[in-house]
Amino acid sequence: MREAHEGDLDALLELYLDLHEQSIPEHDGRLRDTWVRILADPDHHLIVCEHDGAIVSSCVCVIIPNLTRGVRPYAFVENVVTRADARGRSYATACLNHAKALAQQAGCYKMMLLTGSHDPKTLDFYRHAGYNSTDKTAFIQWL
Repeated sequence: MREAHEGDLDALLELYLDLHEQSIPEHDGRLRDTWVRILADPDHHLIVCEHDGAIVSSCVCVIIPNLTRGVRPYAFVENVVTRADARGRSYATACLNHAKALAQQAGCYKMMLLTGSHDPKTLDFYRHAGYNSTDKTAFIQWL
């Protein structure tokens, strides 16, 4: 379990094909600039889990500064993914646990996670990881 480093880009883009991506984006200036920004942002944690030297699971945890709740930040978790042939081995759970530890260290008062999945197994996975779908209502506006 670790945070991503510069050499992980290609492996992560490949992993995201098991999330919802249809293709790997072109290696252009926009991709490179975005990758550099992510790696340089101390509040943007791109967590990876390796097994046998390969990245098999990942999630993103962003710590967001906040002026409410005693000026305590909150964390947003996104892009939780495990390689299809590595699912069911607790790799994503380890990623989420690492994200939780980062959020606790940052003094966050809550963590939020959205999923587009309606698969009962996926929803049960998030519930088992400590998330609930009853406290808040999520609204999304696609741009």
